[in-house]
Amino acid sequence: MHFHLPKPLHGWRAFTGEVGIIVVGVLIALGAVQVVEWFHEREDVAQLRAALRSELADGRARWEHMRAQDRCTQQRLDALGKWVAAAPPNATLHHAYRPFLWNMHSSAWDLAKTSPAAAHIPLKERLTYASLYAGIDNWRQFINDENQNIEVLAGLLATADQPENRRQVRFRLFEARIMLDRRRLNYAYFFKRFDDLGIRPDTSQLTIHIDPNAMCAPLESS
Repeated sequence: MHFHLPKPLHGWRAFTGEVGIIVVGVLIALGAVQVVEWFHEREDVAQLRAALRSELADGRARWEHMRAQDRCTQQRLDALGKWVAAAPPNATLHHAYRPFLWNMHSSAWDLAKTSPAAAHIPLKERLTYASLYAGIDNWRQFINDENQNIEVLAGLLATADQPENRRQVRFRLFEARIMLDRRRLNYAYFFKRFDDLGIRPDTSQLTIHIDPNAMCAPLESS
């Protein structure tokens, strides 16, 4: 018994050409889909990177503002040390120690950690982002501690006519010096990573204007 395969209507050559056209069309369609996906991935990466850079530019502006206060902060701590040693027992100081420490934001990084687009950022760049944000996260508690000491010290100076409060001022001044030195020692860590990422400070997002030289003014005792 012999089996005969059906012949294409227009011959095998024409059939092969038609199949080839179909295959090429499918490949073109798949390639087009991949191109579209590639453009979408690039757009997602660009948007994610822009969000991170914007947040960090604001963060760098905050760090630089705090660093700009350091000279006058040190000068004020020296002046307070001399004041507490020589001021009359009934003397007080109001608003005498108020360095301004900014909170640090990381919402863009929190989103980036769960975004598929982050996988398309080069590894070295991702690691730099990660180490910078890890430092920011660790530093939040230090900023909270320093802010708490600032509040306590300001309150003690305002009530320094009470002997117990006058005694506590010395300890809080000591704490303030340690915290200022700790910040200064850590600037290099943060600013190196800002520089590695090419992040420049953006002060346009800062909603509060604080004069970094305010504490260079003379003390006003009452």
